[in-house]
Amino acid sequence: MPDLPRGKVSSELLRSVVFRSLGWEDPDVLLGPGIGEDAAIIRVGSRLIAFKSDPITGSVDEVGWLAVFVNANDIATRGAVPRWFIPSILLPYGSSESDLREICAQIGEAASEVGASVVGGHTEVTAGIPRPIVAGSMIGILEGDCYFTSGGSREGDLLYMTKSAGLEGTAILSSDSRITSKFGSAFRSRCKSLLKEISVVKECSILRRLRGVTSMHDVTEGGLLGGVWELAEAAGKGIEINLLSVPVLEETRKVCEVLGLDPFRLIGSGSLLFTAQPAAAPAIEAELSSSSVRFSKIGVISGDASRRLCKGLDGKTFEIGPPSSDELWKGLG
Repeated sequence: MPDLPRGKVSSELLRSVVFRSLGWEDPDVLLGPGIGEDAAIIRVGSRLIAFKSDPITGSVDEVGWLAVFVNANDIATRGAVPRWFIPSILLPYGSSESDLREICAQIGEAASEVGASVVGGHTEVTAGIPRPIVAGSMIGILEGDCYFTSGGSREGDLLYMTKSAGLEGTAILSSDSRITSKFGSAFRSRCKSLLKEISVVKECSILRRLRGVTSMHDVTEGGLLGGVWELAEAAGKGIEINLLSVPVLEETRKVCEVLGLDPFRLIGSGSLLFTAQPAAAPAIEAELSSSSVRFSKIGVISGDASRRLCKGLDGKTFEIGPPSSDELWKGLG
C-alpha cells in the first residue's frame, strides 16, 4: 500500500475512512463532518455552538498567529463569533524558552484581535517533529438558530472571493532563501505583512447579517481551486469560474514564479469564498465596499454537479477536480 501524500488527506479517504468512525450519533449535532464544511454546529441547551480544530504544520515563524486565525476563520464562516481558543503547542528538541515565548505572544495577540480568550491547552517538547506545531481548537457562539454552511448555494447564485489568492502561502514561503536572495529583505517584509490579512472574521461578521448570502467557505489547503471544488461538492452543485477575475498580488506572483508554484493551488487563508443570490448582490457588494473589504465576483453556481469548470488565464477551460497536495509542500521541499 503506497504512502499517503503530504498534506490534508483526500476527500475519498475522508469518506471511506475518517467519516466512518464518528462514534455515537448525537441528535444535538446539527452539522457534523462533511467535505468542505468548516466547523461543526452543536446545540447546547438553548444555544448553538460552533466547534473547530485545525493544526499548523507548515510554518515556523508565524505558527502562533496562524493557529488562531485559521481556526477563528472556520468558526466565522458558520456565522458564529469566535470566543474560546485551546492550543496544543508541540516543540521539537532543541527549542528554546524564547521560541515558546514568541509562539505564546503570537497566540495572545491574535486571540485578542479576533475577540477570543485562551482558556486551556497543552505544551510540550517532543521528538519526531522538524518544526513547532500548534494544533488549536476554537469554540464560537451563534445568535439565534441561524447558521451558514459551505453547502448552502443554489443554482444561479453568484460566487465571490475576498482579497486575493495564495495569501497564507506567500507569507510562509517568503522565508525561503531563494526568495530573499532574489528580491531582498524589504520584499520579504512585505510578504510577511500579509499575515495581517489572514483573518476573514471581519467579512464574515458583515455577511452574516445580510440577506441573500447562501454559503461561506474559507480557502485553506488546496488553494482557491481546492476551495471552489469543496464549496461545490458540499452543495452537490456545479460551478463555473474565470481565473482572469481572481486577484493575485505581485508578491504572490513573484514567490510562485521563483519556486515554480501555481498561485491558484497555494494555501490561501485570508480569502473567503461566498455565494449570493443575484437579486441581493448589489446590496451585498455595496455593504462590503463601504466596509473597505476587497472582493471579486469570480463565477456562478450551476445545477449540474458533473460540470465544475474553470476558464484559465490562457482562455482554455479545464475541469476543477478534488484538491491534491497543496503547492506549499512543494515549495517547502
